[in-house]
Amino acid sequence: MTSGLDLPTVLFLQKTSYIAGALTLGYLRRTSTDSRGVGLLAASFLMLAAGATLAGYAELYPALYGALSLVNIALAVSGYGLLALAFVLISNPGRKFNTWYVFLPAAATLVVGLATDFHLDNTYRAATFTLLGCLTMAAAAWVVRRDASREPLPIRKLVAAILAATSLLSLVMGLEFSFQSFPVLDVVEGFSLMILSKFVLAIAIVMFISERQRVKIQKLADLDPLTGLHNRRSFNANAPNNPQPGDAVLFLDLDHFKQLNDRHGHALGDEVLSTMAEAVQSVLPPSALLARHGGEEFVVFLPASAGDALLHAERIRKTVSGLRVSSLGFEVKVTTSVGIARALHHGSTLQDLCRRADRALYLAKAAGRDRVCDADRDTLQKKVHDQGVGS
Repeated sequence: MTSGLDLPTVLFLQKTSYIAGALTLGYLRRTSTDSRGVGLLAASFLMLAAGATLAGYAELYPALYGALSLVNIALAVSGYGLLALAFVLISNPGRKFNTWYVFLPAAATLVVGLATDFHLDNTYRAATFTLLGCLTMAAAAWVVRRDASREPLPIRKLVAAILAATSLLSLVMGLEFSFQSFPVLDVVEGFSLMILSKFVLAIAIVMFISERQRVKIQKLADLDPLTGLHNRRSFNANAPNNPQPGDAVLFLDLDHFKQLNDRHGHALGDEVLSTMAEAVQSVLPPSALLARHGGEEFVVFLPASAGDALLHAERIRKTVSGLRVSSLGFEVKVTTSVGIARALHHGSTLQDLCRRADRALYLAKAAGRDRVCDADRDTLQKKVHDQGVGS
């Protein structure tokens, strides 16, 4: 591999890449509401650019070579420390960390430099700079990839891969500087690739934040803000349009909810809805899909593999009837009515099941509430006979 660029030009482009990356990240920090850590990453780029600038001045002013070189390496240590911390926070904005701890290694570097003058040797300084970059980039790659279990964004793989590749590049250069032998990459080639990596990394971070925001917006569009359940649109998108035989839909409605709202206020009504949603979700199998259909009405899709829909409906009814919501010094008892409809043959549609389940729910409420109506097994009549319509 050959290059038509000389080293001074490449070093100038390196500083330019840091500044361009910092400006891009700074703009992202100002325009994004979900950008914790991005400002630190921009600051790390600026520190690395300042360190590279001082390294150039050190060559131009021999009298200041020692001081400028020492400050240069301290800025490099601080810059890479901030870079690692930035990725830790970008990967998981909820993490807690005191930023000032990042500057302790830089302070130690200054003390060691004053005591040993190691910074006066270009080989030591270059090796320290590149190997430090290797360690921080590798650590950042590991953090970004590990956090995929908490937030499985597809872009994580790309960001982690870029960081890992940059770490490997820094390792190669660090070893070559240490042994003063360049069999893999010469200095110009190595710095040219590092310039490219910084541009790519800045673009990848923009993509990372954009994808995170897109996922959050999608969740806001799919989830009911009060209960945290799927909303009707999300239910229709996730439940199969053509259920298989045995699949079932349950419609649930809180009994006398309008009276509860009128008597005790909407704040208590909201608390009741949230409490019910949590309770129902806790007794459903993992394969079930629970959504708030609107107002005080909920809908459940139960695949045939989840078991008998009537048993699940009775479990839901009993769970809700056992709830007691306390507020403002008094206790509210709530009950629910449930309607069930099953797919009896191939060719059934979700719309048809929802319509039949809604009809069964209406019959359950008309028969006295706090009961289950199975549209396919005529269980309401038996329950009414056993308990009485007015119960």
